[in-house]
Amino acid sequence: MPKDTEQKAAKAAKPVARPKAAPATAKPDLKVVASPATPDPAVGVFKLRDLIDNVATATGGKKPEVKRAVEATLAALGEALATGKALTVPPLGKLRVVKNKGPALTLKLRLADGAKAAGLALADDREDG
Repeated sequence: MPKDTEQKAAKAAKPVARPKAAPATAKPDLKVVASPATPDPAVGVFKLRDLIDNVATATGGKKPEVKRAVEATLAALGEALATGKALTVPPLGKLRVVKNKGPALTLKLRLADGAKAAGLALADDREDG
């Protein structure tokens, strides 16, 4: 047998060292936790038609008229937010843009409470911290 063949046979016969496998451990059960940004399925989604129905019921207005008013209000709010303006809407609270990434806005809403929710200003906007 030529040397090349003997060397190849010797190399092939050499056992290959394999890394030892880690001991099998039981995987913990996964727990799904909803983040605060994830809507609760039990709560549902408040849609435009729900808003229109609620406003029509509260004001006694006709739905077509209420729809136009609600859509115009939402458009005005959307334009203000798109330009980076903060909104102060006493029944709701203060809404401001935190991040502006193209067509997506990240907003922060500070809910009104107590006298503010009733529309009674306790301080000027410049004084509120």
